[in-house]
Amino acid sequence: MNLSISGLTKTFTKADESIELFRDFSLELNAGEALTVLGPSGSGKTTLLRMIAGLEQPDSGKIMFDGQIIFEMSPEECRAFRLHHIGFADQYARMLPQLTALENVQIPAASEGKDYAARAKELLTEFGLAKRLDHFPAELSGGELQRVVLARALILEPEFLLLDEPTSALDSARSDSLLELLRDVNRTHGTAILLVTHNPRVLDFFPRSVSL
Repeated sequence: MNLSISGLTKTFTKADESIELFRDFSLELNAGEALTVLGPSGSGKTTLLRMIAGLEQPDSGKIMFDGQIIFEMSPEECRAFRLHHIGFADQYARMLPQLTALENVQIPAASEGKDYAARAKELLTEFGLAKRLDHFPAELSGGELQRVVLARALILEPEFLLLDEPTSALDSARSDSLLELLRDVNRTHGTAILLVTHNPRVLDFFPRSVSL
């Protein structure tokens, strides 16, 4: 599957002031590729991912998956497409505190009518968390939380993984460990990765890049 973005423009209004995040932004990402989008805080990185996922509309431009414009889908079609083709993980590692790591990973699969416990356990084990399956979020470190969120984003085997500042809350050692894991996911599973960040260190792992 191919992701193609062309001529994307987005502005927002704050205190009666119109602020342009980006204009005529374009990129291409094919199956199995990885791309880093670099930009400072406030440059629209999160907004870009939300638009790619069909959660927020651009002012102009096109976002297409295999030639299909995501905003021409019905809301139901867009939700189904996002669920099965796009995995998302952000910097905050949000999880339900009353559920274990294993249970949190299975949340996206709740509507699928199948048991995904084995798949969730496989992912957590692959990510070095075999001994943390029954731990609650409050019992996990920052790096462990990020890996649980990553496993959750991959539970339905999406073609695309969207990552919003995944290393921002981690120290350098844990950051490198997570980036190595993401590189393995890209190479081993063939999952296309689009990672937005302000941290140029990411380019050591994912050198192909564009800037906002």
